[in-house]
Amino acid sequence: ELAASELHAPPSSRHKTVHGSFLTQAHIVARTSLGKMVRVSFYADMIGKDNVAWANYTVDDSIAFQLKAKVSKVIEDVTLMNSYSSLHVTTPEFEITVTPNSFHEERNVAALHHRLDVQLKLRVAEKSMAVAPHGIIGQAWDKDGKAINGETDNFPTSGEFTTYAMAKGAIEGMPEDYKMASKYATDFKFSRFGLTTAAPRDVAKLVAAGELNTPKAAVVSDLVGSTEYNFSKLP
Repeated sequence: ELAASELHAPPSSRHKTVHGSFLTQAHIVARTSLGKMVRVSFYADMIGKDNVAWANYTVDDSIAFQLKAKVSKVIEDVTLMNSYSSLHVTTPEFEITVTPNSFHEERNVAALHHRLDVQLKLRVAEKSMAVAPHGIIGQAWDKDGKAINGETDNFPTSGEFTTYAMAKGAIEGMPEDYKMASKYATDFKFSRFGLTTAAPRDVAKLVAAGELNTPKAAVVSDLVGSTEYNFSKLP
């Protein structure tokens, strides 16, 4: 969600107004091994002052159920669990954690009181996956054991600033290739949903074509997480 915020309170010489975006909704689709479709939604604006949260979920075409704090639900090999304020969605291959956080460094965030942070953890050996993940985050598991750093925003010391970095150099294709038609959509240019086999992105080929930066650092964690993208620039 687009929002303006301030960094460093005046009269600091580093005071700046930043126009950017925050994750405020998380929508997850998981298919069980027997074919049931589980859809889960988590909203930052539903978080109370004491950080208690809940999620809504459906199974196939069921009515929406509410997953309250400290409640879990098992649908075959997919588990939904709300640990007071964080939503955990566990499948045979992944654990997805969505955690609400209030704003600390950012001040006077327009119309928002919480943001969402997302982490994905692989539960199986990366090299054993028949379907290599993709997506803005998923493509990081490309079986080379290295990380690629993309473009980041270069903030001014002070003044007004609009974020522009779109992870150029770290993702395959263009940012618009990752736009989804709706909150539970699974189709995009590099979608792996429903496939039984899929190779990881070809890092060497993409580096040679100038699309990816050269991998420089070994991955030191099995977690990957969310970042900010300024989709306001897309048509």
